[in-house]
Amino acid sequence: MQDKLMRLVNLVIAASALISALGIINILLLWGLHPAWWKLKSVRIPAILLPIISIGSATIWALGHLKGWHPLTQIGAIVTPALFIIEISLLISLPFSGTVHSIIRVIDYFKRRSDGMQFSGGRRRFVKLAAAVFPAAAVSSSLAGVADSYAPIQIPTRKIPISFLPTQLEGFKIAHLSDLHLGYYVNLDNLQEAVEKIKTHQPDLALVTGDISDDLNILPEALKIISTLSPRFGTYASVGNHEYYRGIMEVMKIFKTAPFPMLINQHININVGGAKVTLGGADDPRTLRRDYTQFLENTIEHTLGEAPADSFKLLMCHRPEGFNYSVQKGIDLVLSGHTHGGQVGLGGRSVFEPLFPEKYLWGTYHRGKTTMYTSGGMGHWLPFRLGVPAEAPILILEKEILA
Repeated sequence: MQDKLMRLVNLVIAASALISALGIINILLLWGLHPAWWKLKSVRIPAILLPIISIGSATIWALGHLKGWHPLTQIGAIVTPALFIIEISLLISLPFSGTVHSIIRVIDYFKRRSDGMQFSGGRRRFVKLAAAVFPAAAVSSSLAGVADSYAPIQIPTRKIPISFLPTQLEGFKIAHLSDLHLGYYVNLDNLQEAVEKIKTHQPDLALVTGDISDDLNILPEALKIISTLSPRFGTYASVGNHEYYRGIMEVMKIFKTAPFPMLINQHININVGGAKVTLGGADDPRTLRRDYTQFLENTIEHTLGEAPADSFKLLMCHRPEGFNYSVQKGIDLVLSGHTHGGQVGLGGRSVFEPLFPEKYLWGTYHRGKTTMYTSGGMGHWLPFRLGVPAEAPILILEKEILA
């Protein structure tokens, strides 16, 4: 109990320090870059209150968690991240609008020096309005992203092209569940609702690629709910980094009596109408360090290295970076998660894709004979999604038409 209390106290202190720092920086940005805005009470008072309210909600969150008061916990869990996201959006947008204001002042200065004139009133108002667009758009997008994170989980269908697909697997349906992060933001009712929607698609196989629950107390019930999918070729899970964070020994203990297994560094063989399917579950490097290439190569080799040469090889690998070695090994299909699609997307891809092309953030990827689908995830630990809806896709296998 004492350790739990100290962890909560430390968490509140850390959160309060971070939020306070963001609030102070934003206040300084307003005061220094936007003196006209700072004079307005409608701007100044909210700017001062925002970090204070955030610290209060973080304290409420911790207190509710400590005392087991669910309503307080939910209030804190919803309000604190929302205000944090708003602070971040202001931190990003205020320098842009400040640049516009600075340009106005510079132009005014040179116009007065050259001909004694200033910007006309109409132009000045237009430019000031343009400057206000940056923080207004940023805050609006933040609120939209927070709201979208609470939207129902979508069940899209995705056609997955496979280079050498056995005829028996044409139209084979896989329900791909990943990154549920059950706890504060996605609960068992949300999971039950998603499972009922998935059932209508009658999947042949259900695969859960890690980060199932951030609250191990509800993991057994979650696994029971998922098991009601009852696909004809079974349900299987692989491990994610959050299984390690929450306690891998406890997770494995729960899976010993679960309705379906978790595959870690192992594979099983499935017969689908005479077609051999080898399904494997890779281990997770359980770290956020930059380079875990060798770990992924080792676990993939350990998992599917001895798979029958003539089988269709299907790999569950929580980290999409496993795609590169899977291509080398000629694995047919890889299912991944972990990234949540970067939680900001446009046109079915993460907006961060150009910056991190080797992270394979969201969607279908194809190289050589290997195809991978990275799920945007069903849940999240930060309640913000903009253009990347929570999803549990139905993947429909189809033979790729080779040129």
